[in-house]
Amino acid sequence: MSSARPRRTGLWVASLLLGVVLLAPATSEAQLRPVDGYYLHAVAGSESSPFSASGAIDVQRLRLMTRPNWGAARFDIAWETTLSLRSDELALGRGFEGAEPAAPWLDLQGHLVDRRRVEWTHGLDRMNVSLRAGQRVRLTAGRQPVSWATTLYFTPADPFVPFDPTDPFREYRAGVDALRAIVFTGPFSELDAVIRPAPAPSGGETWTALLRGQRLMAGWDVSAWGGMLHDEAAGAIAATGSIGEWGIRGEGSLRGTDDGMVLRAALGLDRLFELMDRDLRAVVEIQRDGFGAERASELLDTALSAPAARGELSVLGRDALMANASWQVHPLIEVSLLSLMSLQDASSLVSPGLTWSLADEISLRLGAFAGIGPGASATQLRSEHGATPLIGFAALSVFF
Repeated sequence: MSSARPRRTGLWVASLLLGVVLLAPATSEAQLRPVDGYYLHAVAGSESSPFSASGAIDVQRLRLMTRPNWGAARFDIAWETTLSLRSDELALGRGFEGAEPAAPWLDLQGHLVDRRRVEWTHGLDRMNVSLRAGQRVRLTAGRQPVSWATTLYFTPADPFVPFDPTDPFREYRAGVDALRAIVFTGPFSELDAVIRPAPAPSGGETWTALLRGQRLMAGWDVSAWGGMLHDEAAGAIAATGSIGEWGIRGEGSLRGTDDGMVLRAALGLDRLFELMDRDLRAVVEIQRDGFGAERASELLDTALSAPAARGELSVLGRDALMANASWQVHPLIEVSLLSLMSLQDASSLVSPGLTWSLADEISLRLGAFAGIGPGASATQLRSEHGATPLIGFAALSVFF
């Protein structure tokens, strides 16, 4: 680790504490909050693929969260630790490895154990302090969740931490290290400014400075942002609303790069149906991502690109279609089917699932992933999803 990172962390922490001391009242006004938690125990098995042997993995994740107050200051702290036991050097992804902060600038995470078959990580996924300036302004500094997404699965206009659309355990959004100011300009409108440093994949660091406006107009939630994203000019527009019983969500962004402007956009429809007196929810989304690969031969290069290293890509292909349906077959049981298709090579990733609510805060999830399409050769992928092996998993989630 470079010597700059510990000094950088110390400056941020010192700045946060100094701000609290100067702006907050006496310590007698400190208010502690209960510690909430989340525990996940997942086991999964995978067939062999061109990139790994068959094997199994056991993942246990514990998350502890609290939001104490100290006078006018409100803290948000979340610590998470994940223990992974593998039968071999098996890397499944799909949420099994745990969500890490996206391009972390603060040094708040690390390994307790890092061996071939055992990996134990921990870190602060949230560590921030918020202060209100009057009734209309809120300032937040530190590691915090920031989401400007409009669509549900593909979120190309979210400049911070897009979710993996196939992650079965995406309970919490990873935090980013930033300074944020929100001005509430009206009952249904606001301005949101974020300044964020992040390490660059090639070394050094990049800066993001964006301003977003959001407003409710004729029943539609409309927003736009612009500024500098990872040292590049960028802007986006988004809207969400409904026509009849259909929900409509769309977002698009333009990004300046050395090769010209890059367009990233997604459009989604969702609706709640009734099937046999039970709720059936359907979501369909389509995405075109200018950072994605145009053909299978470019997939590996895209996986090694700077946008992928920064965690900006939901999928590797340029054009993708996603459909997800979930049906409540019983008040305690829900079944789902997700399908993710590459429109470049027609390969698909299919994931059926079943969720059983064992108690108010306890659920059991069973699921699988299967890739459909041409696999991989010895040197390259022949399709985006075809090389994905058959994966089955069971997961117990407990909130407390």
